[in-house]
Amino acid sequence: MKKITATEASKAFGQLVDEVQSEAVTIERNGRPVAVVYSYEEAQRIEAMREAHLDALIQAGINAADDGRIRPLTQQVKDEILAGARQRYEERS
Repeated sequence: MKKITATEASKAFGQLVDEVQSEAVTIERNGRPVAVVYSYEEAQRIEAMREAHLDALIQAGINAADDGRIRPLTQQVKDEILAGARQRYEERS
């Protein structure tokens, strides 16, 4: 993936638009990535993948409900879910 500075991106926006038709471009400010620009077609592809993933998750939930594998959402279950999420967050940090 190509990288350019935010200043370069603003000075040559038309060229940036042309470049993202073939590959995504990371825009950096002060040496840190702040944005990624990609084509409209790539955005559509990503959105389709996201929708397919969500559809699969919904279907998995429906299947679990049909199979009786869903626990009622009690406060204890909520606390377990939040504790697991906090632990995963801390492990990544």
